[in-house]
Amino acid sequence: MRLGILIIGSLYWDPSRVRCRWRQNRLSCTSEHKVRVPIRYGKRAPKNRGNTYTMVFAKSCSEDAKLGIGIVVPARAECCEPEHLLEEAEHLWAAERNCEEISGICANWGKVCILENPNAKVSAPVLNAWRSRIEAAGKAYAPLPTAKDEGPVLNAATGRALFDWPTDNKTKQPLLGFDLLLMTATRPDLKESQYPIATEVADAWKADKFDNVNYFFNNRHYGITTFEDEQILTALRFSAKPLGA
Repeated sequence: MRLGILIIGSLYWDPSRVRCRWRQNRLSCTSEHKVRVPIRYGKRAPKNRGNTYTMVFAKSCSEDAKLGIGIVVPARAECCEPEHLLEEAEHLWAAERNCEEISGICANWGKVCILENPNAKVSAPVLNAWRSRIEAAGKAYAPLPTAKDEGPVLNAATGRALFDWPTDNKTKQPLLGFDLLLMTATRPDLKESQYPIATEVADAWKADKFDNVNYFFNNRHYGITTFEDEQILTALRFSAKPLGA
């Protein structure tokens, strides 16, 4: 089974020791693909990161004009048995937590999930093992909130992402070379069942004193973008309030 990791944020570029070692040991970073996926800024980071925003998957961004760009990187190890998929998921979750300890695949703020290539045939034992792992997680693998009039991005009963197989941004065709993708769907922070608009996302970075806006600029540098990026960039550049003030 050809397994890839779909990355939509700092997992790709964060220089922390844990994440660097995860990328070096678990990923084949020379064969990556930029892909079109439904993403936007929507999760509030912790207080130590200035309550600024990070990426989420969002079903409301599934239409062509709202798709963003993420990166799929092949898993370095062969994935032949069910336990191989579970091992990669656990290592992905440890990298998400920026922690060397292997401990589960989910928490209140996010869940590792899978997306199956509709043109591939993933073995029943692999899919059954994944579903059993989700069931074993119990209430920790609860549904993620959705915005008003938006469908869920994740099936919490099966651990499957509920959006289309991504399109390769270069070829404009469905992504080739992978049977299954692993990713982390994080919990959005909604206000009155709505995502923050671009200016609210920019305002959070402008109010922050610790340069967490670099999350946005690093994402853009490495080609991870959303449909709101230009609006966010305009708000950051032309605000009367200087960054970090």
